[in-house]
Amino acid sequence: MTFSTVVIGNESLLIGCSDALLTRGHEIRAVVSENAEITSWAVSKGLQVLAAPSDIEGDFDWLLSIANLRVLPDVVIAKARRGAVNFHDGPLPERAGLNTPNWAILEGAAEHGITWHMIEGGVDEGDILAQRRFAIADDETAFSLNSKCYGAALDSFAEVLDQLESGTLNRQPQDLSQRHYHSRADRPEAAGTLRFDRPVAELLRIVRGLDMGGYWNPLTTAK
Repeated sequence: MTFSTVVIGNESLLIGCSDALLTRGHEIRAVVSENAEITSWAVSKGLQVLAAPSDIEGDFDWLLSIANLRVLPDVVIAKARRGAVNFHDGPLPERAGLNTPNWAILEGAAEHGITWHMIEGGVDEGDILAQRRFAIADDETAFSLNSKCYGAALDSFAEVLDQLESGTLNRQPQDLSQRHYHSRADRPEAAGTLRFDRPVAELLRIVRGLDMGGYWNPLTTAK
């Protein structure tokens, strides 16, 4: 069963997922993004481009929030007749919020993951539709872990599409007693300053957890 969508996001993952939507015959009514690469791709596909969620008009079947950091207003979510789905670059419920790959390394986690979930309740609290978990390597950086998240997101999106097409969602409620939230304002202790009275392993985690490989760093740098 095909369906109509509006997709929202500002990272290249949106392009990969949107290509999958189009390949499987689904309609993209609009692409909401401020990213030049995404808007150029959308124009090349003959898709409507909008700058903000508030610009969305009319209704459609599914709203897909893919690498989107904006909290969507209820009035926007309500335009999706069947519901809204969000991609989150962390395993839920234990790593909600922002910059989760960075925090996984900074806090010495053994594994990380990604989650596709319904947009319901509070931020990152909706029922899970698909999830992937994977080990964090000893030499993992925030950049390499973000790359793993990207690959896992594309792989698992097919599972999400299968559910949306069938009309039967494999909804798994979150155990919110296990929830931990990383806010936009959270920063590493001492602004990433390396204290040489601390163990070497801890210092290396700080360096690796703040290494974005030349991409925009939303937290700080090790210093």
